[in-house]
Amino acid sequence: MAGAAAALADAGHYLHWGWISISLANALIIAAMVVVFVLALLLPFPGGHDAEPAAALPATPPGRNGSRP
Repeated sequence: MAGAAAALADAGHYLHWGWISISLANALIIAAMVVVFVLALLLPFPGGHDAEPAAALPATPPGRNGSRP
């Protein structure tokens, strides 16, 4: 438990670009979210593009009790 408290006391690593300063952990999380977003846009849904339309049902009117023959 004391080791975890000592690790939290250290200053994190920061990246500096001009006036932008961001921690390395936050930069990695943002980069991972961007990668997941791009993959979600580019990758197709599983089985979505090769599915054929379902066959049409016969155009028979329902029976007297409301069921199809």
